[in-house]
Amino acid sequence: MSAPKTARERAALIKKQQEDALAALPLNALFIVLWIRSDPPRPNDFHWGYYFHTNSQGGVKYHMRNIGGGWMPDHGPTGGVFKSNFLCVLIQVGTIPEAARNTLDQTMRSHDGDVNTIPGVTCRVWVLTIFRRLMQYGIVRCSDIGGLERECMTLGNQYSPGAAINQQPRPVVRSSLCL
Repeated sequence: MSAPKTARERAALIKKQQEDALAALPLNALFIVLWIRSDPPRPNDFHWGYYFHTNSQGGVKYHMRNIGGGWMPDHGPTGGVFKSNFLCVLIQVGTIPEAARNTLDQTMRSHDGDVNTIPGVTCRVWVLTIFRRLMQYGIVRCSDIGGLERECMTLGNQYSPGAAINQQPRPVVRSSLCL
């Protein structure tokens, strides 16, 4: 197959790659998602969030956004996790049983009203705070949460150059410390 020549052909190819990547994700998989914050990317400088893949067309995003000096929730259904600007990597950290889906959603939203009271809150701190709670409820398993944070940073740093040049499809990896 020859390389696409027009902008329209390139856009169609990227769209197909993103749709194929989305359809290939395992159902009920929970991911930590990292986005680069700048171009060129800076080491260990990512926006953090979650993505829960519920069907072949999409799932639910959970993340906090910093708006005007405070953090606010930005959760909701999405079919476009691979279309996100500056998406760096999806890191699978668990598979959520059907019976735990409501608990997962409630836990993800548990700090929506008081996120700014979490000491030193950032999107990364929020993700790790929620992850600890998911571990307490037995929804995810991880042998070392500090190690998970370092693993995510390492993977983000590894894949950030590709994100900066819009390499498609974006990488999906499994955590070596979770599942």
